[in-house]
Amino acid sequence: MFHLKILFSSRDAVPHSGARLGTRPSSGRITARLTAPPRRSMSPIKAPAKVLFRRGSMSFSVRMRRRAAGLSLAALVAAMAGRAEAQTSDPADMPAAAATDNPETGTEVVVTGSYLRNVRQEDRASPILSVTADDIARTGVNSLADITRYIPQNVGSAGGIQDLAKGGGADSRDTRSANLRGLGAGATLVLLNGRRVVPIDGFVNLNSLTPEIAIARVETVLDGASSTYGADAVAGVFNVITDTRFKGVKVNGQYTHIADTPAFNVQAMVGVGNDTIHSVTSVAYRNIDRLQNGDRRVTNFFNPSSGSGANPGSFVLYARPRAADGGDVIINGNNYSTLYDSFRNAAGQLSVVDPDCGSAATQSRYVPAANSPGFGLGACQFSFQAQNPIRPASQSVLVHNDTRVDIAPGHTLFAEIALYHQDSQRYGVPSFAQNRNGPRPPIVPAANPLNPFGVDVGFVGRAIGSQGFAGIEYKVQRDQVDQRHVVVGAEGKVAGTWRYTTNFTWSRGEVNSIDKDTDMRLFQAALNGFGGPNCNNRFNGPGSGAAAGTGNCLFLSPFAKDNLTQDPSLIFNIQTAETATTIREFLIGEAVVNGTLIELGGRPLDLAVGAQYRQERQIGRYSDLYQNGFGAFNGPFRDTDLRREVKSLFAEANIAPVDSLNINAAARYEDYGNFDTIAPKISANWRIVPQLAVRASASKAFQAPAIANSSDALISTNVANIIDPLDGSLVFRSLQQYGNPGLQPQKADVFNVGATLLPVPGASLSIDYWHYKYKSQIQLQNGQAVINADPNGPAVIRDANGVAQSVIVTSYNAPSGTATAGIDVAGRYDVEFGALRVGLRDNLSVLLTYDVDTGTTVYDGVGTRNNYQTSPLTAAAAPRYRNVAGVDFSLEDHAFSLDWRYVSSVRDDYQQVLGAPEVARIGAWSVFDAQYNFRFGDGGRFELGVGMTNIFDKEPPTAIYTGYLSSVADPYGRQTYVRASARF
Repeated sequence: MFHLKILFSSRDAVPHSGARLGTRPSSGRITARLTAPPRRSMSPIKAPAKVLFRRGSMSFSVRMRRRAAGLSLAALVAAMAGRAEAQTSDPADMPAAAATDNPETGTEVVVTGSYLRNVRQEDRASPILSVTADDIARTGVNSLADITRYIPQNVGSAGGIQDLAKGGGADSRDTRSANLRGLGAGATLVLLNGRRVVPIDGFVNLNSLTPEIAIARVETVLDGASSTYGADAVAGVFNVITDTRFKGVKVNGQYTHIADTPAFNVQAMVGVGNDTIHSVTSVAYRNIDRLQNGDRRVTNFFNPSSGSGANPGSFVLYARPRAADGGDVIINGNNYSTLYDSFRNAAGQLSVVDPDCGSAATQSRYVPAANSPGFGLGACQFSFQAQNPIRPASQSVLVHNDTRVDIAPGHTLFAEIALYHQDSQRYGVPSFAQNRNGPRPPIVPAANPLNPFGVDVGFVGRAIGSQGFAGIEYKVQRDQVDQRHVVVGAEGKVAGTWRYTTNFTWSRGEVNSIDKDTDMRLFQAALNGFGGPNCNNRFNGPGSGAAAGTGNCLFLSPFAKDNLTQDPSLIFNIQTAETATTIREFLIGEAVVNGTLIELGGRPLDLAVGAQYRQERQIGRYSDLYQNGFGAFNGPFRDTDLRREVKSLFAEANIAPVDSLNINAAARYEDYGNFDTIAPKISANWRIVPQLAVRASASKAFQAPAIANSSDALISTNVANIIDPLDGSLVFRSLQQYGNPGLQPQKADVFNVGATLLPVPGASLSIDYWHYKYKSQIQLQNGQAVINADPNGPAVIRDANGVAQSVIVTSYNAPSGTATAGIDVAGRYDVEFGALRVGLRDNLSVLLTYDVDTGTTVYDGVGTRNNYQTSPLTAAAAPRYRNVAGVDFSLEDHAFSLDWRYVSSVRDDYQQVLGAPEVARIGAWSVFDAQYNFRFGDGGRFELGVGMTNIFDKEPPTAIYTGYLSSVADPYGRQTYVRASARF
C-alpha cells in the first residue's frame, strides 16, 4: 500500500524497530515517502546501508556508516503490500530535481525541490510525499492520475469526471490534473524528471507523462516552491521520476471491471546497455469505455432545460393559425386559433410550446403558464442529462525513452523522449441548444407541409432532443491529442565538489477536436425545403435546379411529431462538422552549477546558481462555423498565435551550523517582459532530541497569468447557466472571455510548521500546520455577477427582442485572494507476530480556513460547495475533513490491505445568493477498498493481484444540478480488477 513515510533520521540516534529500508542518515530530516510495507527482498539494495534478510520471519539487520532512525508515518493510499526495496533506480540527474552523491555506492538520489547536489533530501524541511513503482502496482488505479484520489492534500482535479457546474475540465477526453490544497490546477506545477511539461489542457495531463511501468517514484512537494521552480509552484510540485537504471524486460497488464465502463491497459519496459551507454524504453496502451449519465442512478435524473435548450421547442405565431381549408387549427383536441385570438400581444405575436410537449415519446415536461387554458402557453422542459457523458471513451498510446551516454570520465550526455497519442469519443445529446437566434428565430414557413399551423412561425429550441432523429441517438465529438516531449542535456564535474548540468527541452502538445453544431443557415434552408446533403443549396440561396421539397431537396420539420419519420439525411442540416486545433509549445534552456562555496567553522556552505530561458507559444485555429457566428451553440472563436519569453535567475544555499540543525535559503527572479517578480524562501530543520524533530519554512510563491490571459484577444467562448435579472429566466448563455494585457502575477505567502515524534518503537506521529494566502489573485469574472451588475451594459449582448445572448468576461487581479490553512496529522504503528506483519495507519487533513474572494466580498468557504452565483471559478468544494486509513497484513509471499477513504459533507450552495440560508447538503463520502497480492516464481518475478475499490458499491452523495460532486466522490460504483506482471 502507499505509505506516507516520514523519514526522521539522526546521526546519533539508535535505529528503532520500526525502521524502513532506504532510510538515509541525516541531521533531523523530515521526508514523506509513499512506499509499500516491507516484505522479503526480491532485488539488490543500492543504499548507504547493507541489508540482510531472513526469509519467513522478515527480520533484518542494518549496518550503516551513520546509524539512522527510520520513521514510517501515515499511509496515504491503500495498495498491495509488497516487497521492501530501496530506491535502486536512480533517474538522470536534473537541475530541477538535484541529486545527492551516495558515498558508498557512487549513485545519486534525486532531490525534488532543490538544485543542490551536496544536500541530502532528508536534510530539507519541506514535506515531500514519495510513491514508488511498486506502490502503484499494488493499487487498483488504472492510471497515474487516479493516485490523486488517495491524497487528502489533493482537493479534486480538473478534467476526467464531468462536473456540469464548473471545474470539470474537458469531458471530451481522458485528462486529469493535480490540485493541491484546492488552489486550482494551475497552482500545482507538474514536472517530468524535474522539467516542465507543456500544459496542453490548461494544465498538465497526468495521464500523458510516462507509462506507469517506467516510474521509479512520484514525489510531491507540499509547500510553496516558486523559489526553486518559478511560476505555478504555489501549492506545491508533482514530480514524476522515471527509472533510468532498469535492465531486462518487464511486462504487466490490468483489467478493471466497472459496470458499463470497463477498462484495460498493457505495458512493457526494456532496459539495455553497458558501462558506457544505457537506454530504457517503455510503452503503454490504455482503453476506456464510455460512461453515460444514464448509466448511473445518481446522474440519471430530470435536469430541465427550457427555452432555447428545449426539445420539443416553442414556436412564435406571427399570425392567426389556419388550416388548409381556412378553418381553425386544432391539434390533439386543442384549438390554437382561438388561443391566438385570446392571448396574442400588441405586436400580434404569441409564443406556444410544441403541441407534443409533455408526451412520453418526447421525454419532456409541460409547465403551463399561470393563465394557460391547459395547453400551448408555458414552457417545455427537456432533460439533456441522460445522454451526456460522465466520461468519454478513449484509447491512448504512450512511449517513453531515457538514454544516457558517458562521454568522458565524470561527464554524461542524456536524452529523454516521451510521445503520447490519444483518440477519444464524447457521446452527447444529439444537438446543442440554439443559443443564437438573431433578431428573429429561424422561420418555419407556411409553405413547409410539415408546419401544422398554416402560417409562418419562429422556432426556438434544440433541433434534436432525447427522442432522437431517425435513429440518431448521440452527437459524437472526437478529440485527437498528440504530445511530444524531447530533452537533451549534459552533466558532469567542474572542479572539486562543483558540478554542472545543462539541458534543452522542447515540449509540444496539439489537440484536434472535431465536433458538430447546427449551422443556422443550413437549418433555415432545410426549413425552407432546401435540406439534405444533395440539394444544390449555396450560402447565398438555392442554386440551379433546386426546388423546395423536390427531388434531392427536402423539407425539415422541427416539430416533435416528425422526429422519427423524417429522411435521415436531413441530419446534414442539424449536425455540421466544425474543427478546432489548439497547440501549446515550450522551448526551454537551463544551466545550473552547484557545489561547496566555502567552509564556515569546518562546515560546508553549499551553493547552487543557475539561469533559465523559456519561450512559450499558444496557437488556436478554428473552422468557419466556429468563427462566423452562425453556429447555434459554439463560438464565436478567433484564430490566435500568442508568444512570450521568460528569463530566470535563481540561487540556493544550504548550511548545517550544528549537527542537529539544517538551514536552507533560495530565491528566484523571473522576467516576463511586462512584469517581473522575485520569490524567496527560507526553511529550517531541527532535531531537538533523537525522538523529536521540528521543521519550518516560509516563502513567497507566484503564478503568472496564462499566455492567453495576458493578451487582448478573444481567447475562449463557453456556455453557462445565467439568470437574467430582467425577467428571472435561467438558460444557457455564451460567455465570451477576452484576455487582459494588464494582468499581473498572483502572489502567495506560504508557510509550514511541523513536528515528528517517535513515541515508542514501531510507532510514529507527525503533525503539520500549513498556510497559503494569495495576493492579487487572478480571477475570471463571474458571468452571473457581470449581468447582475449591469443587465443592459456593454458586457451583455442582447438581441433585437432584448434577450441576453452573450456575456463578456475577462480576468482581473482581485483585491486580495483565497486564503487557506489547515493541519495534516499522520500516524502509524507496526507490529510483528512471528512471520506475520501488521501495520495500522491513518492520514488526516483538516481544513481550518478557506476564505474565498469574489472580487467584492470575502467569505468563509470551509464546509461548503463554493458554487454561489458569484463564486469565482477558482473556488473549490471545501470539506473540512479528508482522511485515508487502513490496515496491512503481509506473510511470506502474500499481502493484503484494507483501506477506508472518508470526505466530510459540505453545504450545497449551488446558484444560491451569498448569505442565503442552507437549503441542502452534499453528504459525506465513505468507502472501503481491499487488495490482495501473491508473488511466485524464481525470485518472485511473477505477481498476481486482485482487488476491489468501493467494496460496498456506494453511490456518491447527491448534489444539486450535477447529481454528484466530482471533487468529493465518483459515480463509478464498485470497481474490481485483476493485474498480472512478470520480470525477466
